[in-house]
Amino acid sequence: MPECILVSKVLGIIGGGQLALYLCEAAQDLGFEVAVLADSAEAPALRRADRSFTANTDNRAELAPFLACCDIITFDKEAVADDLLTLLLEESQSKRLAVRPGVTTIRLLKDKALQKTWLCEQGLPTLPFRVIAGRPHSLRSLTEVLGHSLVQKRRSGGYDGRGVQILKAVESPESLWDVPSIVEPYLPGCQEISIITARAHSGEMQTYPPVSMDFDAQLNAVRTVFMPADISPLLGATAIAVAERAVTLLQGIGVFAIEMFVTPKGELLINEISPRVHNSGHLTQDACNVSQFEQHVRAVLGLPLTAIIHESPAAMCNILYTQDMQGCCPVMPVTQRLANVGATVYWYGKTVGATGRKMGHINAVAPAVTAAVATAQRVLAHVTSPHSEHIV
Repeated sequence: MPECILVSKVLGIIGGGQLALYLCEAAQDLGFEVAVLADSAEAPALRRADRSFTANTDNRAELAPFLACCDIITFDKEAVADDLLTLLLEESQSKRLAVRPGVTTIRLLKDKALQKTWLCEQGLPTLPFRVIAGRPHSLRSLTEVLGHSLVQKRRSGGYDGRGVQILKAVESPESLWDVPSIVEPYLPGCQEISIITARAHSGEMQTYPPVSMDFDAQLNAVRTVFMPADISPLLGATAIAVAERAVTLLQGIGVFAIEMFVTPKGELLINEISPRVHNSGHLTQDACNVSQFEQHVRAVLGLPLTAIIHESPAAMCNILYTQDMQGCCPVMPVTQRLANVGATVYWYGKTVGATGRKMGHINAVAPAVTAAVATAQRVLAHVTSPHSEHIV
């Protein structure tokens, strides 16, 4: 069957968070059914799925009903258990279902040490690094090569700023976590950008304009994203070329996020690659004619990608949970369009809040990026205030 002709296909999504939630909506808008496999009955995407499943990922009997109903499987996260990846590889090799992106890609990118090694082997620009099995006895092997300001990242399992620590002046091995990690130099003054690109089975690619990312220093999590990025058109074109080369070398299918550092000298360095839709791509829901979620669904289901049109400068603010927000967050997914101010609030419907957890996001569009940022921040202050009326 040609890639672009699909009849009654069921898209399976492994992971039930907010990324899966919006993948569900995009697939259903295109006329497809969606099955979601989550590890918790409270997962937001289960509220939108046509078929909902919860299972222990190391129990093949529990996974069987989910796999049996799917034709194509994709992911809302790369932190997938090895046992489940082995099972998916067996299923894909038997041609019973397709897995996109492939198991090999997920295994490579979910391990930061494997990913960094691959980047170096491919000649793609990235920071120097060292792999450590745990806390070293001495810092010399690290500091002689990387300097005395370091960033430590767990090899796997980190997300939303977790699993990463910045050590601006490391003095003792005790400062490092005693876990399998990679260690890189800390580069103060670097700008961080992200490139969201989609690649189809045919090799066709569609890439969104680069976005700039601003981080919460305490939570080490993305606070604000804006499009277009605050870089020159030439640097933006170079960043897109690097991102597309990386995804092509991976033979990726679907949407990928390539996060990069821009050094004060204008050098581009790949920070990491995520084989999925991404927080830094949420702006595409309102700033472009086609969202990252629809592009991903199109790519993994074998539909033609949509040519991207960047329609407006835009900004996104993450709604990160604090104790002051008790009672502010709806317990069901809600999208509230505030046409009078050019903003949209996306609540994920998460029932339990922990400090720094992403409870939703706000997109704002305006004639200029500065105005969009101001609008998004103003709406954020309103919806997270315990003393304001909740907009639902």
